[in-house]
Amino acid sequence: MYNNLKETLEQKLDFVLNKNQLKEISRLFHEIIQRNKISISNILELLIKSEKITKAKNKAKFQAIKQKLIALRFPLTSAHEKINTQDVFLSELREPMIRTAAGKENFIPEKIFIENSARSSYLAKRFELKFPNIPTEGLDHLWEYSQKHKFKLEDLKRPLVFIVKENWDFIKRCPCTKDHLGCNYWILNLGFGCPYDCSYCFLQQYSNFPGIILPANLDDFFEKFDSFYKKINRPIRIGTGEYCDSLALDDITGYSRQLVDFFRDKPVLFELKTKSTNIANLMSIKGASNIIISWSLNPSDLINSQEFGATSLIQRLEAAKQVRNNGYSIAFHFDPVIYSKNWGKLYKQVIDQLYDNLGPGFKWISIGTLRGTRKLKNASELRFGGNNIFYGELLLGLDKKLRYPKFIRKEIYSNMVKWIREYDSKTPVYLCMEDADCWQVMDKKLTSSRQIENYLLGNKLQVPSHKI
Repeated sequence: MYNNLKETLEQKLDFVLNKNQLKEISRLFHEIIQRNKISISNILELLIKSEKITKAKNKAKFQAIKQKLIALRFPLTSAHEKINTQDVFLSELREPMIRTAAGKENFIPEKIFIENSARSSYLAKRFELKFPNIPTEGLDHLWEYSQKHKFKLEDLKRPLVFIVKENWDFIKRCPCTKDHLGCNYWILNLGFGCPYDCSYCFLQQYSNFPGIILPANLDDFFEKFDSFYKKINRPIRIGTGEYCDSLALDDITGYSRQLVDFFRDKPVLFELKTKSTNIANLMSIKGASNIIISWSLNPSDLINSQEFGATSLIQRLEAAKQVRNNGYSIAFHFDPVIYSKNWGKLYKQVIDQLYDNLGPGFKWISIGTLRGTRKLKNASELRFGGNNIFYGELLLGLDKKLRYPKFIRKEIYSNMVKWIREYDSKTPVYLCMEDADCWQVMDKKLTSSRQIENYLLGNKLQVPSHKI
């Protein structure tokens, strides 16, 4: 990529670039071209016209070139504040890979692997009944597969299914960034992997295994929860959907019916997070107000271009209407909000659609902006060549994640809350993985994780008189 850039720069600016300098300059040129849709010659012209660059000598010339390119790459931030060059992530350019698989709404496995300890499970029988012509293979242990097949990023979305007996990872705290405010959420770790393929999904850099891993031993999860709750002994929020979509495969797994029946009488708010409309099992049983079905929302254009295989915005809203009518609570997550020149118009339209279709009164609404590790940006760039969302004004934050600068995040949060409150004065609205300073733009200014937890639990959670 940009094979002639070194020669052209050296000729035009009378400067010799070393290997590392060329890597950084090439990356900046690439991202400026991709996000601003301008040519190399346009950028060169701007550099040549800069007196600061032309008058600089030796190493100072490289720094002047780099600073000018950073200003072009981050125009909003550079106009607002001085950018620390160490906060600009400049990895080596690599050719995007050819995607061999993409997200699908109607999932059909290529092959089903079943741990021998789960061979007689209800889940293995459901998959074999649903897909009688799909080959299956037994494993003594899940990791036998990884020992024989070295993982490559190209394999991430291969439609493989691994049915296992989970022995360790049942319940965990939702991870929250250091020095940011969490909400004391708990995760029931019911599976790993997703049939959808979102360009921003953190599993792209977190996973080292292809396909989807599904535990067959729900009874053990329930037993572990009872033991866990006896120790914690207070109302909590807990849910699935951190490492998987809670409902995308529910027509096959049947998890939701068992989860709802188990948690409906527990002193918890139990959440199923999804981008799916796979609600038939939920509709076949009586709902419960402490069971929250929640949907991630984005503008339709972003759903179409970033959330491959997932259902449309209007389909999600219609599914939410149906489950609420069946007695469940519903919630929504604007996470990630992706910033652009017309972000406000796009997200205001989603909020208008949400309340036009469903009216006010949800269990909660969360808001979070696009963020991710350096490794996630690299993985997304390789897997989604030509996708520009990580070429937005994302700089390394205190947590070393790529984030929009705080003035942009505050603009997003304050406006999103304002638009929601024009319809709805009561639904709790909270921020995902933000610090106390960002919370100051919210209508509810909370300063600790316990305050946020209590805000979201509310006063209406009825604790059964019997003990678990």
